[in-house]
Formats: sequence, structure tokens, C-alpha cells
Amino acid sequence: MNHMTYHKATIDDISTLVENRVLFGLELSGEQKEETIRLVKNHMAVYFLKAITENTCISFIAKCDALVAGIGSMHIREMPGHFKNPTGRWGYIMNMYTIPVFRRKGICKNILELLLNEGEKLGITAFELHATKEGEFVYSQNGFEVHGDRTYRKFIGNIN
Repeated sequence: MNHMTYHKATIDDISTLVENRVLFGLELSGEQKEETIRLVKNHMAVYFLKAITENTCISFIAKCDALVAGIGSMHIREMPGHFKNPTGRWGYIMNMYTIPVFRRKGICKNILELLLNEGEKLGITAFELHATKEGEFVYSQNGFEVHGDRTYRKFIGNIN
């Protein structure tokens, strides 16, 4: 592996975030219609522009020389506080994706540490994420624990 660098994403990096998030989504969900991919890309670009501008999403990009090796984001959510998290501020870790040829080299771990450090600077003391089977080890090694609450979801209108 050559020289690995990490940088905090700016609005100039939106296309990189979108492209790699789509690669991650395709890896998880399988092949999708071009129309669906285009729609998702457009919504992601709008989201990242707004979220980066408003500092409600912090992302890091890992590069090996000029090649993107991985990405990761923390979406900042605010809700009423409670006894475990009095401020109600959460750092939701997602978009953790490493290009296959760069996997198992510590990139995800490094991006996760950068995101947690940024969150702590912002006063965030509660973090959560959903992990793939492949990512569980990295997260558990960094102090994340499986949370037992059930999650229910409802999707209105399926685009596929």
C-alpha cells in the first residue's frame, strides 16, 4: 500500500461521497435499475450539499495516492435528551465503505476514529450505527455494543 491520506470532506467532495455510497448500496442490495440509481444519486447530492453546509454531516475520505480507498460519515441528530444522553445529540455513523482492494488495512478503523474525535469536539457523547456482518469486529473493537432495542420501519412507496 502506498501513501494513505485522510481528509474531511467539503462540498467539493460531494460527487466522491455519492459515488462511493452508491457502490456500497449496490454491494448490499444488489443490482438496481439505472433510473433508480440516478434518482438516489440526485437525492444524495442534494442531501450532502445541505448537510455539509449546515455541519449536520461530517465525512472523511481516505485516499491512497490519488485513488479513493474509503469513506465514512457521521450524521448529527438532535432529539430530546434522556438519562443516558442528556443533550439528546447523537452521532449516527454510516456510509462506512472501503473499496474492496483496500479492505483489511485499517481504513475503516481510522475513519471511525476521526469521526468520533470530530463528534467529541462538537460535544456529542452518544454514537450509534448499523453494521454489516463484516464491519461488526471494527465497531466492537472500538467500544460499540449491540443495543437490544427493536427497530421498526415502514417504507411508503417502493421505487423498485
